Amino acid sequence: MIRIVKSEERYFVDNESVNSYWLFSYSGYMDMKNTHFGDIKVFNDEALKAGKVFKPETVSDKEILTIVLEGELIHEDSTGCKEVLKAGDVQVLSAGEGVTFTGTNISEKDTHFCRMWIQPLRLNMEPTCRHKNFDAASCKNSLLPIASGQGFSDALKIRANATAYMAKLDQGEMVDLLTDLSRHVFIYVLEGEVTVCGQKLEEFDQVRINQNDTVVVQAETDAFFILVDAAGNS
Repeated sequence: MIRIVKSEERYFVDNESVNSYWLFSYSGYMDMKNTHFGDIKVFNDEALKAGKVFKPETVSDKEILTIVLEGELIHEDSTGCKEVLKAGDVQVLSAGEGVTFTGTNISEKDTHFCRMWIQPLRLNMEPTCRHKNFDAASCKNSLLPIASGQGFSDALKIRANATAYMAKLDQGEMVDLLTDLSRHVFIYVLEGEVTVCGQKLEEFDQVRINQNDTVVVQAETDAFFILVDAAGNS
C-alpha cells in the first residue's frame, strides 16, 4: 500500500515561539485516523523563532530524534544533558522511564529542525542522550543511516526496531531500500521533487508505504528527504 499525504494536509501551528507542521496527532491536535504509522508516533517539521524557547515537555518510553537543518538549538533535559545542536547534528534522546526537555534559540534567525518519536523495543529504561554530526556530503546520492536499532555502526544507536536515513539526490539519481512486507516506510521531502515507487512527491509531501518489499526513490529535481524504515507492531 502506498499513501501520499500532500503538504497542505499537515496540521499547522503558529504561536509566539514556533511555526510547526505536525504530520501525526500531537499535543492539542488529535485525529484518531492519524495517530501513528507503524512504530512512528510523531513527526514534526518545526521552526523555533529567533530568541525564543519552546516550553518544557515530558515524555516517556519514546526514542526522540531531532535533526537540525538550519540554525542552532540549545537543548537541555532532566538527564543533565545540555548541548548546542547545529545544522547537520542529529540527536537521540531515549526517554525511557521519563525525561523532561526544552530548547532555546538564542540566535537572530529561526532554527529549522525535524523531530520524531519512535516506539522503543523495551519500556522503563534509563533515559540517555547523545548526538552526532553528519556532513551533508555523506548523504549525497545515497541513503545515509543516521539513527538505527538495526546494527548500522556509523549511525546513532536507538532502542527501536527502526532506522532513520537522510538522502540528498542530484536530479535523475536513484536510491532503493530493500525491506519486507511487514515494514512501514515513511518518506518526507524537505527539498525538491521525487518519484517514489512511481508516485510523484513535491516539497513537504510525505508518503507512507507498507506491504512493499522494495522502495525506489528517484529525484525529478535536486532533492533532500528523510526516510524512516520502522516496524509495524504498533
